Amino acid sequence: MDIYAAIDIRGGKCVNLVQGDFARETMFYEDPREAARYFLESGTDWIHLVDLDGARSAQRTHASLASEIIRLAGPVPVQVGGGIRDLQAVREVLDAGAARVVIGTAAVRDPDLVPAAVQAFPGRIAVGVDARNGQVAIEAWAEDSSITTMELAATAADAGAAALVFTDVNRDGMLGKPNFEGTAELVRRHGHQLDVIASGGVHSKDDVAELAELGASGVIIGRALYTGDVTLADARRAARS
Repeated sequence: MDIYAAIDIRGGKCVNLVQGDFARETMFYEDPREAARYFLESGTDWIHLVDLDGARSAQRTHASLASEIIRLAGPVPVQVGGGIRDLQAVREVLDAGAARVVIGTAAVRDPDLVPAAVQAFPGRIAVGVDARNGQVAIEAWAEDSSITTMELAATAADAGAAALVFTDVNRDGMLGKPNFEGTAELVRRHGHQLDVIASGGVHSKDDVAELAELGASGVIIGRALYTGDVTLADARRAARS
């Protein structure tokens, strides 16, 4: 299982939100490039980069900064999300050197986008399944859609997406426990078709080990890395134990 170190950008800074609430923000680095350097030096498998301003405005806001972080990462793959709402935006992110793009809100709003992106860029498209009480949250998690978590996951798998990024919104930034049950169900249903990447609530190396045992292909860790509750070295060992 791979470890994805999360870098969330808002206002040009590296921040972390609690349950996606922009009013509950902690700033960890003035310069997100410093966060990237730290994670890269510490041996992360991936960088998971999210443009929070883009997610809320529905258009990419920090494209230049994202491109700089991708260049800094060198051979370490970078997965990018936030504000990616059309095929041109997907193309721009991948042309900048990202290994994978995460399509979230647009996977609900524009059902044709994911199949078109998969056809144009096979193996490089992930779908963000942001779950709140079983429903998919959209528009920077400000709204709940009428689509269930499992419905969107099935649609993404059928479209040929390379990965699902499953985030339990209620647990994100809480340093509680990941949604083990939801992750296990997604792995059971779709793990043979695509990677299932768990996100939200990781607070210990034991969480990482349990997700690995469930068959998750990756885990995104944000706040716990910044607070020191989990180190990348411990997370990597747990993922491979």
